[in-house]
Amino acid sequence: MLAELGGKPGSWTQVMPGARACLFSLEAGPLPLPLRLEPLHFEALFCLSGSVTLTRRDGSTLTAGARQVLLITDLSGLSAAGADAPLEGVLVAVDARGARESLNTICGLLGNLSLDTGQVRRWMAVRGGCAVEGPTDWSRAAFANLDRLPPGERARWCVWKSVELLYLLSTPERAADAPPALNREVVRALAETRRYMEGHLDEQLTIPVLSRRACLSATTFKSAFRALYGRPVHTWLREKRMERAAELLRRTDKSVLDISQAVGFASPSQFGANFLRQFGVTPAKYRKMSVSAEITAETGRQGGGESV
Repeated sequence: MLAELGGKPGSWTQVMPGARACLFSLEAGPLPLPLRLEPLHFEALFCLSGSVTLTRRDGSTLTAGARQVLLITDLSGLSAAGADAPLEGVLVAVDARGARESLNTICGLLGNLSLDTGQVRRWMAVRGGCAVEGPTDWSRAAFANLDRLPPGERARWCVWKSVELLYLLSTPERAADAPPALNREVVRALAETRRYMEGHLDEQLTIPVLSRRACLSATTFKSAFRALYGRPVHTWLREKRMERAAELLRRTDKSVLDISQAVGFASPSQFGANFLRQFGVTPAKYRKMSVSAEITAETGRQGGGESV
């Protein structure tokens, strides 16, 4: 999907057989993305700025923003995909068949490390073939070190981190995180409640209120929500609020106070702490970086520059 847009001919780095990477940049947006991915291929976007939003056929959405990794193995469950530019990051594209021998060699060098790619496929399958990693301790460390590397080394780093992430996803702890089967009525109720949450991010949304709206017990609501969307309710809600805040910082001149209230925070300091936790920068610095990126992109267009 992204590999069709990422990088000019010759800009890809073939890091190992079956795995290549490029510095990815889209200057114009919002931009629809092609829903095309070869069988047994997957992509991992280490997003540095901007965001990618995937819309599932059931109407739910999945957004990967700055300091998050978007994993894609199957697009069949999607109805649309779009990028909010300027989108920048490092894109890793893998041909699973071509990379199999390379992975076996790496595992052998690490003392016959066990990497269960079948478990990874199952983990991704229950998430519809698309998942977002981060913010986690692993993703924070991955991006912190990525920032310190020269551009020429970032492709290799992200391929290595992709292998490391495959290992983490194949561990028993992640296997236990696989969601149980949910009946159609529960899925429908959760989808409706999720849409309600997305439309009322400025309100104080509590588990008792949301579970009553879904006509489920609080315990069932929490466990089913996590099973379907891969996050606890409060984590999902916080991330959605931060994503909306980031969009408002990029697209409007609203003050940080107004934006914090628009996403349900009465305290600007609490809002700032949560924003820093998700994106690694303060709201003010994020806005400044977004403005600088837009100015740079506009200068490049006027000067006939090309994206990497």
